[in-house]
Amino acid sequence: MGLYKRLNKVVLLTVSLGLFPALYGCSQPQVDPSQQTIPTNSDQWQKTLGDTFERLSEADRKLLSRYMLRMKLSSAYESGAMPRITIKQALIQQREYERLHPNNPTGKKSPIVTSQKLETANHLNYPVALLPVKTSDSDSLNQVKLQFMLSNHGKVAIESFQGTLTMKEKRLTKNKRFNVPLTQFEPPIAPEQSGKIIIESSIEDINVMRAIKNNTGVSIEITEGKMILADGQEIEFDELLAK
Repeated sequence: MGLYKRLNKVVLLTVSLGLFPALYGCSQPQVDPSQQTIPTNSDQWQKTLGDTFERLSEADRKLLSRYMLRMKLSSAYESGAMPRITIKQALIQQREYERLHPNNPTGKKSPIVTSQKLETANHLNYPVALLPVKTSDSDSLNQVKLQFMLSNHGKVAIESFQGTLTMKEKRLTKNKRFNVPLTQFEPPIAPEQSGKIIIESSIEDINVMRAIKNNTGVSIEITEGKMILADGQEIEFDELLAK
C-alpha cells in the first residue's frame, strides 16, 4: 500500500512538472513583432523574419517590403554594410523616406545616362520637334510663344518634364537654349504618343528668330533636365555626360 501511494505522488509530480511550462508559456505576453532585429545578412531575412512578418499588419508588411527592397538597391547592400536595426526603426525610416521621395519609395536608382545612352534617350526614346511658329503683330523679338512636340518611344508613360531644350541650326554661330519650367502632361504621354511643351521665350538674336520661323534644318535636343515617368522612375539628362 505504501508503495502504491509513493507511485501516485511520483505520477502527480511528473504531470505537474509537465504542465508547468505549458501554463507558464500561455501566461507569457506576446512579443511585439516590431522589436525583432532585422539581420544584416539579407539571405537570412526569409528564415529569420518569416513568422514575424506574418504578425505585422498588412500596411506594415508592405512598408517593410519596400524598406527591404530599398536596402537591397542601396550602396550599403553593395558594400556589405547593412544597418542593424529593428523592424520598428525600419518602418519609421521608410515612412520618412517615402514622405521625402513620394515618387520613388524603394530608392530605385535613376538611369542617369552616359554619353551613349544620352543620345539614345534624347534622339530615339524621347525626340523633340519644334512646331511651326505662328507670328502675329503682338510678337516681338523680346517674347515669342513656342511649342515643342515631345514624343514618347519608351515603354512607360511620361508624367512631367522640366529642363533645358537646345536648338541647333548650321547657320547659327551659337546654339539657342530654352528653359522649360515644370510641365505636367494631362493625361500622361503614353508610349508611341506625343505631347506639347509650350513656353514663352525671349529671342534677341535675329538669326535665331529667322531659324525658328523657317524651321528648316532645325534640331531640338534635351540637354538638361528631369523626366518623371508614370511608374515613378526618374530620367535625368545632363549635357556634361554627353561630352
